Amino acid sequence: MKRSQGMEMNSAETTQNRWFVLVFVAAAIAFLVLLAIDVAGVGRTVLKAIPVGTLMVLVLRDMRGFVRVCLAGAMLGSLCGDILLDLPSQSLFIFGLLAFLIAHLFYNVLFFRYAKSPDGNEKVIMAGLVFFAVVMIWLFRGITPALYGPVVVYIVVIIAMSIGALLVPSENRLLLWGAFLFVASDFVLAVNKFLMTIPHGRVVNITLYFIAQFVIIMAARSIWGGRKMSHGEILSPHGGETVH
Repeated sequence: MKRSQGMEMNSAETTQNRWFVLVFVAAAIAFLVLLAIDVAGVGRTVLKAIPVGTLMVLVLRDMRGFVRVCLAGAMLGSLCGDILLDLPSQSLFIFGLLAFLIAHLFYNVLFFRYAKSPDGNEKVIMAGLVFFAVVMIWLFRGITPALYGPVVVYIVVIIAMSIGALLVPSENRLLLWGAFLFVASDFVLAVNKFLMTIPHGRVVNITLYFIAQFVIIMAARSIWGGRKMSHGEILSPHGGETVH
């Protein structure tokens, strides 16, 4: 009987997950189409918020404890950033940047809580990420001084997030790939906004962003999903090992 109930619950959860993915993909595609044909407005902004909103519901459903708080904070910050950066006022850019900065700080806190010491290959990747950060900071040195400081801080934080993702123990590198896609998304955004026009730059930027957020949350569910780990394991800073 218990086995039958468990199978029914798993089947129901699988169905829910499919609906979540369907809503995520449908809203993302609809937003990208409107963006590509340059149709703005409240409807487009709402569509932009739906994909990350869907991921936030998954986080609240599947995660527990410290992991849940950090990922929900990252999703909430991202959600605010999505809305602020899609509104027509240019003065809101700095607030959108701040919202995403907060989101990345939540990611940083979570990833470094569970990070392990780097091995030789990981040290090389870390050095590459730091070098990339230095190059980005140099590339954007000519932008408005009022924006340069916040942009530099943002670059440091997002590269730190990528290093944290690199150091989280996992069976695969999905978390790291999600972080890399996020960096690529923001690089396209910054180049398109401050240096040169990239053909369909905003569409490329947001496409990479949606994929990045999806991959990060799917990887996080695989690593820390509440249905896979006990309460003690989730609160442990050593990932899959419970501290007694």
